[in-house]
Amino acid sequence: MKSLAGLTVAMTVSGNEFDPEGPGWKKDSETPEYRIFYQDSPGGETRKVLLIGVVNTSPEACFVLVTDYEKFPEFMPFVQYTKLLETENVSPDIVKKWVFFYLNPPMVANRFYTIELWDEKHADGRPGVFRSRWSLDKSGRRRTPEDKDIKPKVKGGFKQPVETPLNDGFWLFEPLDGGTRTKVTYWVWTNPGGAIPPGIADKANAIALPKLWTAFTERLREKKLMK
Repeated sequence: MKSLAGLTVAMTVSGNEFDPEGPGWKKDSETPEYRIFYQDSPGGETRKVLLIGVVNTSPEACFVLVTDYEKFPEFMPFVQYTKLLETENVSPDIVKKWVFFYLNPPMVANRFYTIELWDEKHADGRPGVFRSRWSLDKSGRRRTPEDKDIKPKVKGGFKQPVETPLNDGFWLFEPLDGGTRTKVTYWVWTNPGGAIPPGIADKANAIALPKLWTAFTERLREKKLMK
């Protein structure tokens, strides 16, 4: 995997709000593979976090991997169970999905949420650019671990599972070097809910993002999608 040296990190697709060189963003950490930034939120809410890296494979290969939601328990950190609830073909390049997630993070109660996802090819009219973006479901498709078709599939923790009250984010994959490499951008704003203070949640996110990157790149190698 090549270094980030010389890579322009500005977000050209999603606007200045997600440009780490813009107002409010601060660099948290950096490796030869990726950079992580954070932005404080008003009112003492959890931070927004941004990861930007480069992988030696195509944007489409990355997109296929992160939109295979039912396989997430095989490789995504802390994901114990997922259920694809519904799919809607919005256009030839956009598919809308609703997915239930059940997580088993360490040291705290399990978490669950239902999200609405927009999986987009040629995002914003840019050929070769792929994006998957999500937010909590507001359409009435919300599910819980107590639903009869889900309850047998999930393992309880030592406490009652907590529903996550905030989860907005996206993956963005932009081609480099004619599509042989990809600029990867991951943005998320989440609050785990329960009694976890925002500061502790921020520290947990700082630990989780490198784990996410490792899981993502190792899965690409496992599927022989990246050298």
